[in-house]
Amino acid sequence: MTDETATKTIDELVLEIPEDQIISPTIPVDITIGEAGELHQNAMEDIVALLAKGLSENKIQELTPRAKFLQNKQSAWTAVYQSALTSTQQWEEKIDEGRLLQRELKYDFQFAYRNHPNILKKLSNIVDGSGNMDLIQDLSDYPAFAQQYPEPLTAILFDATKTERAKQLSLDLVDLMNQVDGVKNSRNRPEKLMRDRAYTYLKQLVDEIRAYGKYAFWNNEEKQKRYSSEYMRNSRKTKKENIEEQ
Repeated sequence: MTDETATKTIDELVLEIPEDQIISPTIPVDITIGEAGELHQNAMEDIVALLAKGLSENKIQELTPRAKFLQNKQSAWTAVYQSALTSTQQWEEKIDEGRLLQRELKYDFQFAYRNHPNILKKLSNIVDGSGNMDLIQDLSDYPAFAQQYPEPLTAILFDATKTERAKQLSLDLVDLMNQVDGVKNSRNRPEKLMRDRAYTYLKQLVDEIRAYGKYAFWNNEEKQKRYSSEYMRNSRKTKKENIEEQ
């Protein structure tokens, strides 16, 4: 680590990684962090052999802060993503409720105004249409229409709480729609991008130390395993077994 690098914060160093070098996790982040911890332990046990090949102890000691940094950024991204998923679930639930209410209101209003052709013609502007935006607009229009022409609805003993619920659902859906749009663009969220940078920053060091380890112990198969990903070895083994079974 140079003197200039030593004076920079880990955030600054991570932000200096070129865009074309940033990668998303290729293995689960918790596995990545766990393997970085094991690599640190193994490298410290083999430090004499690694130093003899040119690896500095400072590089080995950097593993821990980089892993902790990734853990923090993963937690920040997870919180944002989980919140986004909750918004999506709420949107779907309210859309389902809104569609059911929209159908009920359609039949209620068509029946109430069946003997009023002029009003019924105006109602067609609400009844026609489809899609989520139309649903949101309908749930807002029905209450306004009921206020404008209340007598026919009163005559059929219409439940006014339906239009009250429709108005509230319309407002809720507009708010949730904005949140759901945020979910769709969540891959561009700063928390996600910073997590990817943190992952890249740790992986760069892990790859470098593993390369030194494989070089230092090129003729020791057991030692070689210590400087490769157990997760990836198991994944390749499982994939091979599945192919053989086919």
